[in-house]
Parts: sequence; C-alpha cells; structure tokens
Amino acid sequence: MDKISRENDIKTELIKKIEAEPENQGNYIELGKFYILHKLYKEALEVYEKLLKINPNEVQALINAGSLYFYFEDINKSINYYTRASELETENFSIHLNLGNAYAELGNFTLAMQNYVKALEINPDNAQLYNAIGLLYQDNKDYISANIYYDKAIALNPDDPENYISKASVLMSMHLYTDAITALKKAMKADPTNSKACLCIANSYSSIRDFANAEKYFNKCYELDPKFYQVYVCHGISYSDAGKTDMALKKYEEAISVNPDMPNAYLLIASIYVEQSKLKEAVELYEKAASLKPDDAKTYTFIGNTYFMMDNLEKAIQTYRKAINIDSKNQENKLVYLDMVQDYIKRKEEKEKEKSKVKK
Repeated sequence: MDKISRENDIKTELIKKIEAEPENQGNYIELGKFYILHKLYKEALEVYEKLLKINPNEVQALINAGSLYFYFEDINKSINYYTRASELETENFSIHLNLGNAYAELGNFTLAMQNYVKALEINPDNAQLYNAIGLLYQDNKDYISANIYYDKAIALNPDDPENYISKASVLMSMHLYTDAITALKKAMKADPTNSKACLCIANSYSSIRDFANAEKYFNKCYELDPKFYQVYVCHGISYSDAGKTDMALKKYEEAISVNPDMPNAYLLIASIYVEQSKLKEAVELYEKAASLKPDDAKTYTFIGNTYFMMDNLEKAIQTYRKAINIDSKNQENKLVYLDMVQDYIKRKEEKEKEKSKVKK
C-alpha cells in the first residue's frame, strides 16, 4: 500500500469513528491534527468548530481554531477564540503570546503589549516572545527598543537565524546596512541554507551601492532556491538602482515566469514603461496587477496617474474613485481626485462653449 492510500485510510477511519461516536472528542482532535499535518487548513477548522459545538470549553480546539483564523487573516475571530481560551487557562504562555501577536496584527500596541507582558510573567526566557515584542516596537517605529528586544532573543537563542534576521531588519530600517550585513552573516553561519538571510544581505549591499557584493549574494540566492520569486524582484530593483534598466526588465520578466500570480513585477515593469513614455503598455501592466490584487488602492492610483499623463481625464477619474473607495482615509488621493474632476468639468464647459460658437 502506498503512502497516499495509507493516509486516505487513516482519514476515512477517523471520519467513521466520529460518525459512530459523535460525542468522542478525541477523534475530532486526531482528525484536526491529520488535516493540519497535510496542510488542509479549512478542513481542520471545520473539525475544530464541530468539536467546539460539543464542548465550547475545549482549550486546545479554541487555540487551534484561533491559530487557523489568524492564518486566514480573520484577526477579530482569532482574538475571540484566543480570549475564550485565556479565560479557561489564565496561565497559558502560548495563548497570551498568540493574543499579543493578533493584537499586534491589528495595530493595537496597548493590548498586544499587555498580553506579551503576561506571557513574560509566565515564561521570561522565551526567545520567540522577545522577538515578537521587538517586532511590535519596530512596527511602531521605535527602532531602539526593537533592537534591544532582538538582542535579548539572540542572547537566549543564538542558534536561531530568525533572531539575527529580525535584528538586521530593524538595522536596515535605521539605514545601518553594514551592521545589518554583520547580523545577517551570523544568521547564515547558523543556517548556511537560509535564503531569506542571503537575500537580505544582497539587498543591504545594494542599498550601500556595493553592487559587486550584491550580485554575489543574489547569485547565491538562486543556488539556494531558484524558485524564490522575491530574489528576482529585488535583483531587478538592484539593477535599476545601478542604472541597468534592460537587465532590471529581464529580471522582472523572470520573476513573472517564476510566479505569474504575484503583482510586484508587473508594477515595476509598468513604472519603467511610464519613465519611457510607453503609457499604454504601462496601463495594461498596472491593470494586470490590479486584477491579481484588487484591494490595493496604490495600484489604482498608479493607473489614474498614467491615464492623466495620457490626457484621459475620464478614465483617470474612474480609477482614482476606485482607489478612494478602497482607501477612504487617503487625503492626497481625494485632493487629486477633486482637482481632476474640476479640470474635467472645466474642459467640458469649454467644449460646450466652442460648440455654441460654431452653431452661431
């Protein structure tokens, strides 16, 4: 019997057990584990929801469901499940860590920190927790505090490359690229196959315009993972920064061949086409990016700007309206939109006057 057949038999047997004994909670737990192991996350969530209808106080099911909702980016539901779990187990480290992460995702610094502090009281020696607190400070642009917490994470677990990568990310935010490279090389020493650290080194060298070393590390990234989409995009940006536009375009095209469903490369090619006054081609690529990520207001702003350069005010207004509908808080877009509308009305009025003169 092959592996797939065995796995199907295990799943079928667990489903039969649940049907035969719907009150037996252990079977739901085992089926949920099976689905998570095989990355069938929607199916796992359905199992945990069924279990919670039988026993709303099953803590592990609440935690697992919270984690799955977090994965599906339904953060409010994730918080609801974690909170219910925390009320049942007030001293559970992972619950407070997960709650902190969820509140951080919502941008609620106060509630995120409250849960991280509670987690610290339960377990003050967890490197993952210090890393999470560092990220919270970094998201709030308190780079000094973030760096302190990343250093604590490194001290607790110097063999985890993620801790060095986190520290490097805040150093890069502070434009301390040489220090970032030092941290990233420690990450690669801990794990020589870490393609993320390798890419960050390449980007850091590119940021200080050391394009020779950047090229060396980009090429190493391809050796580590030839299907790593972001490497091609970043390599293209590096070429663009070095004034090598043709090579940048080639890298963006390679990125599309690696993953045609990501919008970044289309946007970057379109921006080059705008600079080259290939406006029609640019709009086509921007619209392709918008079709892949229709909730990104910036893409519609780019389209609107390009239509404006093409002197197509009607299309520019339509796409700016889309951008505003997605991001209603963006005042700059609103002001540009209003200016365009006024310009459009003015032009129409002038055309009407010209028509009137011709008739007379």
